[in-house]
Amino acid sequence: MYEDWGERAERWAGIRSEVVDMRGWSVHLLRADGPSDGRSVGPVQLLVHGLGGAATNWLEVIPALAKLGPVVAPDLPGFGRTQPRRSKATRIRANAGFLRAFATTLGIERAIVHANSMGGLLATFLAAKHPDLVERLVLLDPALPGPRRQLYRLSRQTLLTFAPFAVPRLGRVLLGRMYASRTAEQLWQANQFFVHGDPSRIRPELAQVVLDNIRMGQQMPWRLEGLVTAAESVIASQIGTRQAWRAVDAITAPTLLLWGDRDQLIGRPVVDGLVARRPDWDLHVFEGAGHAAQMEVPDDYLDVVVGWLEGDRPAARDTDRASA
Repeated sequence: MYEDWGERAERWAGIRSEVVDMRGWSVHLLRADGPSDGRSVGPVQLLVHGLGGAATNWLEVIPALAKLGPVVAPDLPGFGRTQPRRSKATRIRANAGFLRAFATTLGIERAIVHANSMGGLLATFLAAKHPDLVERLVLLDPALPGPRRQLYRLSRQTLLTFAPFAVPRLGRVLLGRMYASRTAEQLWQANQFFVHGDPSRIRPELAQVVLDNIRMGQQMPWRLEGLVTAAESVIASQIGTRQAWRAVDAITAPTLLLWGDRDQLIGRPVVDGLVARRPDWDLHVFEGAGHAAQMEVPDDYLDVVVGWLEGDRPAARDTDRASA
């Protein structure tokens, strides 16, 4: 862990690793202070990573976001350096509850929540249940359900990767074999072309951090258990959609929906369905980007999000670019 991540890359200066105690439970997070030049400080920005990720997925954007206000990004239970208290703690509902408890522990009363992938599903439940906490919501390629009749439009790789987690124990067995038989480099090589629209845009320093996280996961049995349990829970939420849709309908916070048009995990039908259901949400499409724009095109992410937070409307207001 780093007292200042600027030791690893100049762009990350001011980010520090910390461990907070949540009633005897050690939770790792990244933190950056708000502006120190006398400007008014905005609400805390809470960054929530996705399935298989870690707080470090947000390294590229944290310093710039900190110019608006303090930033915190936790490793969710079962991921990064946060060991869960029990295996079920990595399920969607449990992790959504964790976010509320985490905010309480840090004394966060109002937050702007940025959330990617599985984190987007967690943040949706959080914003629906705790509107007093979530001031604004930024959903980046959120793992929310789409129309079942559109499942045929999912890529073959997506189906092969996630369908086993709908079958009891099958996903656990297959993922365990993969982690045992492949090197971290091989896992990263396969994953980067699946997750990112153009992997060459991932800066080498960040790619090395991701690789380190994979190695750590191979050495800690609880990481594999946490990943499997969370994946099974995410897939269950895609099959039983009622709770997720109720949460989407209940959100009162101004919301920005972001999507990369080369995302193989969250398809166009999901985006079209969300905007049709919530026409009050703003939409921006990152052309050529994959599932994690904050890693692949961080400057574009910052331009859009900071502009939106400061009152600008995104370039894409409707679903035309999403469904083209």
